Amino acid sequence: MSIVPFREILADARARKYAVPMFDVSNTTMIRAAVEVADELGSPVILGAIPPDVEGASLGYWANSALYAARQVKVPVCLHLDHATNAPDCLRAAECGFQSVMIDASAKPFEENVAASAEVVKLVSPLGVDVEAELGHVASGITGAADGGRSESGALKDGDTVFTDPDSVVEFAGRTGVAALAVSIGTTHGVYIAAPELDIARLREINRVSPIPLVLHGGSGTPADQLRAAIAEGIAKINIYSELTAAWNREMLAFLRERREMTCWFSVVCRTPDEAMRRAMAEKIEMFGSAGRAR
Repeated sequence: MSIVPFREILADARARKYAVPMFDVSNTTMIRAAVEVADELGSPVILGAIPPDVEGASLGYWANSALYAARQVKVPVCLHLDHATNAPDCLRAAECGFQSVMIDASAKPFEENVAASAEVVKLVSPLGVDVEAELGHVASGITGAADGGRSESGALKDGDTVFTDPDSVVEFAGRTGVAALAVSIGTTHGVYIAAPELDIARLREINRVSPIPLVLHGGSGTPADQLRAAIAEGIAKINIYSELTAAWNREMLAFLRERREMTCWFSVVCRTPDEAMRRAMAEKIEMFGSAGRAR
């Protein structure tokens, strides 16, 4: 099946009540691991590129590697630009063969978020590329459970969290034309110092009115029972990155601590870190209920 449109992958997940994993993958090793693990488990998968990994000429290298990897497997694969903050970057990704892009204007006031998201939809839709946007704001950084006490007016900093207002969802989706909506219900990007408490009741209301599939950012470190509850209430895509790098780095650190000589083949050095990262990917696929959905 190989490369499949973003909206098609998410529509199936929403209808059948599972979540597609989106692994942010920084290099060829991570790209290959994601598609091979997904293929082994019969799961659709979304390969996410984050802006620091695809700056300048790196975008072409990343895209060509991901497109090649996608064509080696039978499960549905989609290339997605994660957390772009401007329209030109979204267009570059679209022209390089991505199936979808995320424009993140969530730190802006509502009207500016609408305008920025609609602009990207208008720009990339003629190329057959879907757009994800974020309503509310998922905070970034090493933090504890998110605080949803602020309103959605005014500019925000990365450390601020604003929960998604269900009353704004239909208007936002209708005015922007986006294919998916990332919602803020208590997760945080990065690493938690305290487990979050997701606002499942809020998510239930958002899903009740939303005409498009819903996305959860900040999936790493969120307790499994809360992720399963979120999937049951409409989350169709969950983003994972921090747990993958943590698994890889722990094994690499342990390997290097045991060596006196730092000269070693990469194929040897990376073997156990790669295996640990693949296990982390497999655990998420099983947790999200996407295993076997592509068979």
